[in-house]
This record gives sequence, C-alpha cells and structure tokens, in this order.
Amino acid sequence: MATTPDVKPAAESGYSVKIKIAWGWVCVGLVAGEAVLLLLSNLGNLVANKAFGSNGASAADGGIVGVSTLIAVMFGAYIAAKKAGRQGLFQGIVVAIGFIVWGAAFQFFTEATTVAGSLHNPGHTLVDLGPMNLGNVFAGDLLALFGGSVGGLLSGKR
Repeated sequence: MATTPDVKPAAESGYSVKIKIAWGWVCVGLVAGEAVLLLLSNLGNLVANKAFGSNGASAADGGIVGVSTLIAVMFGAYIAAKKAGRQGLFQGIVVAIGFIVWGAAFQFFTEATTVAGSLHNPGHTLVDLGPMNLGNVFAGDLLALFGGSVGGLLSGKR
C-alpha cells in the first residue's frame, strides 16, 4: 500500500503567505491610471484626426483605446505597488480589476441612460444597443489584467 508523505500545515512548517492589499494606494493607482487613460486616449484621437482627417479617430479607435488602456493600467498598477511597498503583483491585479469594474459600470450607465431617455420620450421606440461582443470584453479584461500584472511586477516590490 502506498503511503502519503507527511505534509505539515503552513503554520507548522514556518512558511506562510499573507497577502495584504493597500486599498488606499490601490485607489490612488486607479485614479492616476484613469487620468493617464483620459490623457492618452484624447491625445491619440487628436493625433489620428490630424493625420487621417476628421474621421481618423473613428478608424483607429480600437488601437488607440487598447494601447492607451494598457499603458494606463500599467502606470496605475506601478504607482499602487511602488507606494504600497509590498506584493506588487497583487496590488497591480487589484488595480486592473478596478479598471474592469469601472469600465463595466461606465458601459452600463451609458446604455441605461440611452434606454431611459428613449422610454421617457412621448413617442418612444425600441433602442438598438447592438450585440455584445464577448470576445472583445474578454480581450479587454485580459489586457487590463496583463497590464496590471506587468505594472505591479515592474515596481520591484515582492
């Protein structure tokens, strides 16, 4: 009969991992990252309009938003992890989750406002919000989590 090796609980083995999230610095990183996102996306749209005419931003919007988001999440995660002084990866991931929640809430309230405006119109009609592309949702979330992980790791805080 095979025997299983004795495995000691973490407390007995002297090895334990305690994760502490610095929520204040995570909020600072999230706000700083959102400010960078606002700045970079607006500058990117301005450059695209100058380079490709008045519709340049709409033609390059996905790339502008994607790159701006990646840089902004990395920046916010870096700030949060560096200021927290510990467990940079986890601080960065929490900042990325904040970006995801903020983006989902913004999308929800934008669409809810559109529907509410249509319902309160005397001759209201159905509002076509278009289909939700879950591939884009997952790709954007993975991009944010990747950026948060990289930004947190770049802080050098373990």
